[in-house]
Amino acid sequence: MSRADSDEVVRLLTAPNPIVAHVWQSALAAEGIRATVVGDYLDASFGDLPGLKPELWVHRKDVARAEEILQHQVVGEEHEEEAAEAEEPEPGGP
Repeated sequence: MSRADSDEVVRLLTAPNPIVAHVWQSALAAEGIRATVVGDYLDASFGDLPGLKPELWVHRKDVARAEEILQHQVVGEEHEEEAAEAEEPEPGGP
């Protein structure tokens, strides 16, 4: 891979909303990966139209590591949500 190829910026993923996109961007930054959120304010102009979701872009050389970091981030959040739900008492319970 040439230096030009590794410096190329590519779309990593599409986020469900701008808040999640920026959380993921921060998680990557904490691990030393520079990421850019693209399109995070499009919904403010056009509303909730299909295809107008924010995207996270990274350098091609960082794609594999960024995917791994975000996989751990998402799995970790899911476990936290499950633990919080397990601690909540059932409605109508003691």
